[in-house]
Amino acid sequence: MKGLVPNLNLLATLPITDLVVTSPATKYDFIPRYFAPRIGIEENFVTGSAHCGLAPYSSQRLSEKQLYAFQSSEKGGELFIYYQDDLAYITW
Repeated sequence: MKGLVPNLNLLATLPITDLVVTSPATKYDFIPRYFAPRIGIEENFVTGSAHCGLAPYSSQRLSEKQLYAFQSSEKGGELFIYYQDDLAYITW
């Protein structure tokens, strides 16, 4: 995932505010990256809101309430997510 080099100029022209890209992993339940060049954020290092949005999908896909993610940005960060009853609780 770190090898992904998005065309930020092209992304900034799309009619969207932001984009989250994810991939499966072996050590983590999922690995996202977050880009929002249209609003001046080339890449956010660790994005809690993106993880909240990914929690329902990942929880259902993996049949797990406790998720472990790593945002694979330049600085990166690990997040522990507990998802239940449409609520996501995040710690790192």
